[in-house]
Parts: sequence; structure tokens; C-alpha cells
Amino acid sequence: MFHRDYILRLIQEFAVFLARLTGLKDRNDPEAVFLELERSFRQFLGYDSPLLESLGPEGTLAVLSAADGGNPDQLAMGAILFREKAENYRNYGDPAMAEKCELLSVRLKDAINGRPLSTEIRKLLESEEQD
Repeated sequence: MFHRDYILRLIQEFAVFLARLTGLKDRNDPEAVFLELERSFRQFLGYDSPLLESLGPEGTLAVLSAADGGNPDQLAMGAILFREKAENYRNYGDPAMAEKCELLSVRLKDAINGRPLSTEIRKLLESEEQD
């Protein structure tokens, strides 16, 4: 029960974060977007994004899966965060880093592999795919 409540609160915070990120993107402030993304990796995944990026797709998946076999909601959050970071890199001139972050996003999404996701996270993941 406690774990489920924690996950629901985290998902709600994640939805608020994505709304705030959309506002920052609308202001066209790439530095603020990058800073907010960096903070969010630590908050929602427990790791800094440069560390995860340095590990590559398989290493990142291994780290995020070590504690609990890879909570699908957390993997989905990671996929969304890396997708957002890839978009920001693409929009502001670093195609190599955009590609790297996109590969991380795809690998984390693939690792979910049909496992059940919270309804809220599934909606966020699907809305990200449609954008």
C-alpha cells in the first residue's frame, strides 16, 4: 500500500514537471529547459543524466533495473526524460547528443515490454509518442 501511494505521488509530480517543462519550452529558453531536465533525472530516477548517458543504453537499463528488476513506471519516466532531452538537443544544435538520448529513450521504452504501467504514466508515454 505504501509503495503504491509513493508511486502515485511520484507520477503526479512527474505530470506537474512535464507541464512546467512545456512552459519553459514555450518561452524558448534552452538553458532553463536543460537545467530543469537535469534536476528531474535526479528527482525521478535517482541518478544524474550525464552518468546514465555515459553508461549507454544497456548500462542505463542495468542501473535502473538493479534494485527492483526495472519498475515499468520508472523506466517509462526515464524514456520520457531522455526523449525530452533528445528533443532539446535536436532543437538547439547537438545532433550527436540528440541521437544518444533518443537511443536511451527507445531502449528504456523497449524494456517495458508490455508490462503493466500506471494509467497516468501510460497516457504520458503515449502522448510523448504522438508529439
